[in-house]
Amino acid sequence: MANRARAYPADVTDEKGLTGALNMAAEELGRIGVLAYSPAPTFPSEAGQVPDLKALGFTPAAETTPESVRPMFDMLVGGALIAAAAVLPAMREAHDGALLFTTGTTALTPIPGMSNSGIALSGLRSWARGLHDDLADENVYVGHLSIGVPIIPGAGEGDPDALADRWYRLAQERDTFEITVGI
Repeated sequence: MANRARAYPADVTDEKGLTGALNMAAEELGRIGVLAYSPAPTFPSEAGQVPDLKALGFTPAAETTPESVRPMFDMLVGGALIAAAAVLPAMREAHDGALLFTTGTTALTPIPGMSNSGIALSGLRSWARGLHDDLADENVYVGHLSIGVPIIPGAGEGDPDALADRWYRLAQERDTFEITVGI
């Protein structure tokens, strides 16, 4: 069978839209065997320039409020829950599949100025770990990749191809829940 790839764009905070996109992908391509959930804000900056975290919606711990956490939670955790709910029943029925979740290192270690995303990413990691344990006997793998380096082509560990290779190996070997890059 030839490899096929198509785009099915969706807003991860829109339950109907995301579920619809995943259902359409499954209808057109067949059962989804691997879901890689890796939403992230983009950082419009020039090489070597650190982005303004506050301008991008990140907050330091002392300024974090429920309002500042909600958009991060909806994107990072809510979207993961929606996406997993859309593909997991077919994976469980087939006794095969992989759910792969990506976070930044704020899921593991607080980073100044990024507390609101840290709350959401820590929650995503915790839920993914629980799901990993829950599904262990069903041959549905759940894995986590925590990235603590800039993602830049040709940048060693942060090269997109190097990160993709880590994901591939994690999903194929299934011998650990997570890999951390850069810390």
